[in-house]
Amino acid sequence: MQHNKTVIIGFGNILMGDEGIGVHIIHKLETEYKNYKIENIEFIDGGTSCMDVFLSLENNISKLIIIDAVIGDKNPGYIYKFYYSELEKIQSTGINKISLHELNIIDALKSVKEIIQLPKKIIFFGIQPKDIKPQIGLSEELKKKINNIIKSVMMEVRNDFYSTKIN
Repeated sequence: MQHNKTVIIGFGNILMGDEGIGVHIIHKLETEYKNYKIENIEFIDGGTSCMDVFLSLENNISKLIIIDAVIGDKNPGYIYKFYYSELEKIQSTGINKISLHELNIIDALKSVKEIIQLPKKIIFFGIQPKDIKPQIGLSEELKKKINNIIKSVMMEVRNDFYSTKIN
């Protein structure tokens, strides 16, 4: 079986303002790319259930891109980009809370890697939120940055596509 599929998962709670950024991005990506019929990309709205989503992944994935809100010390809309090995290191320091969900993404990935085969490339895009409170929709700051976030994610998708075509 050929491993050439990229899966992009957006996590978040759309009822909690900017905490839903990952889901908002997935919906926008689906809308923008639905007419292109890109066979090697799958978009998944992960909601807040990372364990269930990870356990449902197929084994033919070469790259997994995860988008979620991350609390840090940057301005709203700042994009933190980490690779899986870096996430484990950051989490072990206790400095940053990587995910705002009850079971964070790193713990979920560690748990499921014993059950399923994870892709070799796992990239996490953490987006600095402004407002995490009961409200539907993103803050104005994140609405203004959503296209830049999408460009960053799609550049990561294209990196492998173009390097594969050249070789």
